[in-house]
Amino acid sequence: MPVYEFPADAGLPAGGATPEAIAAQLDRRGLPHAGIRITCQGETVTLEGQVADGDAAELLVLAIGNLQGVARIEDRLMPARSPGLLDGLAGFAKLPAGAAGTEAAETAVHRARVETGSHFGPGRSLLHTMQPGETLAMLAARHLGGDERRLREANVAILGDAVPGPGMVIRIPPG
Repeated sequence: MPVYEFPADAGLPAGGATPEAIAAQLDRRGLPHAGIRITCQGETVTLEGQVADGDAAELLVLAIGNLQGVARIEDRLMPARSPGLLDGLAGFAKLPAGAAGTEAAETAVHRARVETGSHFGPGRSLLHTMQPGETLAMLAARHLGGDERRLREANVAILGDAVPGPGMVIRIPPG
């Protein structure tokens, strides 16, 4: 069972970390949660049930984790569909010519650096904790070739119109 940590004081106002308040927030954001059991114990929220896929699980985890008063999410969600081998191999078709060669890989490996406060979510997005002074434009330039629109779209269900502040966790969609 994956466990995700969030700064409890960062995030969007929730009106309390109760299952009912959390469900109301998910309803406001248009995130489906029928059949999902939400339990709260202190600042820990446990999610159980079946979701459509990893992306749906990721959105629920981030939408709830970015609520004030939530410091930990225990993810017991089961995707109805998991990506298979063919899904992974299909990504190679989108690579530019020569990108799969060892020379390109060697160059990329030597330029790689660790993203502090980042890890991968159930939908294969990079989950990134916003740092002081960091903006969506900066992250889009670093990860998505400057496509800030794509970054905003990936997070609209989580953030709505809010600008993510320090400590909030956003998703950076895969390549």
